[in-house]
Amino acid sequence: MSDNFHIYTDISALPIHKHETYLEEGFSGICTNGTAIIKVCSVSRQISPNDLITILPMQLVLIQEVSDDFCMTFFKIDKVMFLDVMSGLGKITPDFFFYMRKYFQVRLNHTEVSRFLNFCRVIDYRVNNKDSIFERETILHLLRIYYWDFYVHFQEVTSNKRKSYLNSNKESIAFKFSMLVFEYYKTHREIAFYADKLCISPLYLTKVVQEVNGQSAREAITDHIIVEIKKLLRDASLDIKDIVRQTGFSNQSSMSRFFRQHTGMSPSEYRRTIHLIQ
Repeated sequence: MSDNFHIYTDISALPIHKHETYLEEGFSGICTNGTAIIKVCSVSRQISPNDLITILPMQLVLIQEVSDDFCMTFFKIDKVMFLDVMSGLGKITPDFFFYMRKYFQVRLNHTEVSRFLNFCRVIDYRVNNKDSIFERETILHLLRIYYWDFYVHFQEVTSNKRKSYLNSNKESIAFKFSMLVFEYYKTHREIAFYADKLCISPLYLTKVVQEVNGQSAREAITDHIIVEIKKLLRDASLDIKDIVRQTGFSNQSSMSRFFRQHTGMSPSEYRRTIHLIQ
């Protein structure tokens, strides 16, 4: 993991460019000098010193008007690692991801800036500590703390104004689709079912989800199922057969085949990587 997870201060390592791109890697960091404009989906923000930026993978992002002295201290997180982080955080609902598209910038005071930079130092130490046996899982736990704080804040500020962060009818459709997947993924994995629920054609649903989320509707369903399986695999008290039942698969073989196809390992192998069983 030390080969692909780092704390960066060189902005050339930022996974964003002047042209809009769906990010394979998200990133989080503090602006330490200079200014820039970052746009996520349809929301643009002026970035200045002491601004904390948190952008999730698979968001549509660009950066422009970057000053010559613009600097950040940041880390990057790819989609696979991000889904592993999410699998350890309980029932995070899809509206959180839409919220983060609009509120990806937070202004920190000096104490909070120091706290974030210290957090980066802890991660950097863990990454570079060659004696660490459980390095990847340690980093995942630290990142879960980071993203959990955002989710708690999201719950606090949106409890009485849900959906105020949706910027268009297409985002509303993509949001409703995500919430329906959250509710029905155990029994329905076909796009036509969700299109029927939304009173639109499967073709239009596929087009909208691809445009808004940067991935197909089928990929979105798959990602949700994988997160749910990983979440349950983290519970050492559950047998594989219990997980099969809770995720709606017909048998253990079909779940294992699905999981291996999308992660490259069996459920039992994944459990061993997180050290729940020896």
